[in-house]
Amino acid sequence: MNDVQELLGELKVKGWTLAAVGDELGVAANTVVRWHSGDRYPANVRAVILVLEGLLKRQRVPKRRRYTKSPLARES
Repeated sequence: MNDVQELLGELKVKGWTLAAVGDELGVAANTVVRWHSGDRYPANVRAVILVLEGLLKRQRVPKRRRYTKSPLARES
């Protein structure tokens, strides 16, 4: 297990979803899933590790995102 996988595991234990971590990092959720499973490794690993360590220090875990319909999708 590499450093990124360990940090992602710790974040999941604290209540973070991989999608929320992806939002914080500005990458797709499936990218974070690949890092967590060990299929891929981030090219900028040092920067990713620093951000993940910062997320671990946060007191509040983000709530699940609630998607709303776009104004164009409203039915009258």
